[in-house]
Amino acid sequence: MTVVLLAHSFVVFSVTVSPPLAQAQTALRVAYLIPGSNKEPFWLSAASFAQAAADDLGFILEVHYAFNDGRKLLEIGKDVANRPKDKPNYIIFHNYEGAAPYIMNEIERNNLYGFVVGTGLSENVRQTVKGPREKFKSWLGEIKVDNVGGGNMLAKLLFRAAFERGLTSASGRYTMALVNGSAGDSAAQDRQEGAILASKEYYRGEIISRSIADWSRIKARAIAARAFEKNPTTPMYWVANDLMALGILDTFERTRRIPGQDTLIGCFNWSPWALQAVANNQIEYVLGGHFIHAGAALVMLFDHSRGTDFRDKGLSQVARYGLVTKTNVKAVYQRMIKNDYSSIDFRKFSRVLNPNWQDYSFDALTYLSEVR
Repeated sequence: MTVVLLAHSFVVFSVTVSPPLAQAQTALRVAYLIPGSNKEPFWLSAASFAQAAADDLGFILEVHYAFNDGRKLLEIGKDVANRPKDKPNYIIFHNYEGAAPYIMNEIERNNLYGFVVGTGLSENVRQTVKGPREKFKSWLGEIKVDNVGGGNMLAKLLFRAAFERGLTSASGRYTMALVNGSAGDSAAQDRQEGAILASKEYYRGEIISRSIADWSRIKARAIAARAFEKNPTTPMYWVANDLMALGILDTFERTRRIPGQDTLIGCFNWSPWALQAVANNQIEYVLGGHFIHAGAALVMLFDHSRGTDFRDKGLSQVARYGLVTKTNVKAVYQRMIKNDYSSIDFRKFSRVLNPNWQDYSFDALTYLSEVR
């Protein structure tokens, strides 16, 4: 069922937010509100990366999971912002199923600071709340993922690979099955929009089916089985996350199609098993790296807390997905398999602690190069 939280009925509070907590003597508390589950590898990586950053930068980090429920995410945001003691100084959160403006209201009312990572606000909502530090003075900034660009990139890579290998369907076209995650998740819809644009731009490119598997390996397995029965020669599968890609691989183990040879699969999220599938020639491309953005935000918030605002570098940062193929999968896999980022020195990315560092980084490969 699609949960739509966002309407135009939310109230924008006008609250004077205190200046940055310069040279804080006590550890500041940060709450990270995760829309997904603590069983999903992507969110476990995001939490682990943020914890490593918090440890280095002296923050007390608390992580809350909403288990893919937009209403639960909003409920957590309200509880965290309104609790009588041990309030966080900063709240990092996602705009999952339109929850962000409502969480911003709670942050503003309680004189806290907020930072959005992941999917940006829709254009309709931006007409009301504008950008960071406009209607919501406590909304310090955002790191947005270019989801349309990511979906477009993955589709084009698959179309090009199919062309180079002469993989067409029975109709002679380069046909693609698209398996998405959630009808209510704007990130998933933006990625899908990018893929559809690619199919229109690519000669003889065509998306012949679009399915929703709710980020589930089991549901993706069933969808792939039905798709195979209907169109057994479909050469490409564009998949919105790693778990669903594994479900598709499960199905193809029981068919005569061979992923990596006559069937190409591309997906999102750098989980160890998705990376292993790339190394085994079962998955062609994996886009990811966006699990780092809460950790990158903590670097910016550290500088903010020490009196160095990041306004001059931009309040709305747009991050692009990193690409893993057979050429670089070994290096990325070795750095992610343990899900331990404690060897990264996050302080070197701070402008306060490293004056020679000019710009903030939102590139996962830059951070992972520090993993030992």
